[in-house]
Amino acid sequence: SNSGALDCQVVTSIHLPANSPLDVVKEIAYKAAVSSRYVYLKKPIVVMSENAVYNQNYVLQLKVKAYVLDIRYEFLLKSDITELIMKELSDRKLIPDQFSASDLE
Repeated sequence: SNSGALDCQVVTSIHLPANSPLDVVKEIAYKAAVSSRYVYLKKPIVVMSENAVYNQNYVLQLKVKAYVLDIRYEFLLKSDITELIMKELSDRKLIPDQFSASDLE
């Protein structure tokens, strides 16, 4: 559906504690997407948020919508964005130690 173009939109989802500071985490998510070496910067990057329930707990779900340079790098882009976001959140102490990716598996 992308008319033969190599770039396509990729959606990366991040689940965070419901009480995360929304403006801050959205800014971090946007900067992570812009910073990825796999992102196609000539197309828009959008960060959206919504409430979700996971394991009977409310969580904040971020969706980062960005375009990848080449479809072959789709999963590398997702991974890169996720790792950059989680590292920055951890560095800023915005996620508690007991909240980790293993909690969401």
